[in-house]
Amino acid sequence: MTETLTPALDAAMRAMSANPEDTPTRLRFHSELSRAELFVLLEEEVEGENMRPQVFDLSDGRAVLAFGSEMRLANFAGEAAAYAALPGRVLVSMLAQSPEGLALLIAPDTEHAALLAPQALAWLDETLAVAAPEHAEAVPQRIAKPELPAAVMALLQPALEAHLPGLPGLQDAILARADWQDGTRGHILALSGLPDTAHAPVARAVVEALSLSGLEAGSLDVLFPDEAALEAIRAVGLALAPAPYAPRDEQIISAETAGANPGLDPDRPPKLR
Repeated sequence: MTETLTPALDAAMRAMSANPEDTPTRLRFHSELSRAELFVLLEEEVEGENMRPQVFDLSDGRAVLAFGSEMRLANFAGEAAAYAALPGRVLVSMLAQSPEGLALLIAPDTEHAALLAPQALAWLDETLAVAAPEHAEAVPQRIAKPELPAAVMALLQPALEAHLPGLPGLQDAILARADWQDGTRGHILALSGLPDTAHAPVARAVVEALSLSGLEAGSLDVLFPDEAALEAIRAVGLALAPAPYAPRDEQIISAETAGANPGLDPDRPPKLR
């Protein structure tokens, strides 16, 4: 059987279904949703930059349905159907900014389907829209191993590792404590191997990781040190283990399906109408 969702999102939804009041569990679901690719039924094929999703009347209000694969969407529709494949973050933003106040129902053909009300979509859109921070340019006076409570590390480490995969060239991701020349102390995330153009987007991903882990954004400085400084950080810091970069397989679209794949570029998402 075709996977309903990405394994990480599916696991997060199952965990949330079993324990819906647990805040870290809900935040993990939001984190996985933001990165997943979802398939949405449309009223008609996309025209230019506009798309019109099918809206369903549920007992809790009007909602757009999202599936984890073309096959699951086609099985639900029962016939060839227009659809769009969108990153979760793009779909969330589109619905949150829609004046219609639509909800999002994910994987409606499963027992652990998740419904995000308009208020939840607005919160997640605001969280994901946090501006990228200025990454630290100063050189720490002293580097030491991280000194964070176990409960914080239990949230922070997996959140960072989940947000850093898919970065071509990433070689090191090291968490450490830093003492600065002005007497302040904090924690840093040192990254290496990334081109300069990736620095700002990666810094933003770190902000998202903090926000979606229940930790305060801005509590971690992102550094892109030179090799000499990196050696000192490697010696005492905690090396993270994000999944290695894997090129995305070219997507194959069935000729029997009337859909397309607009919106895969978050900088040019289609518009709801």
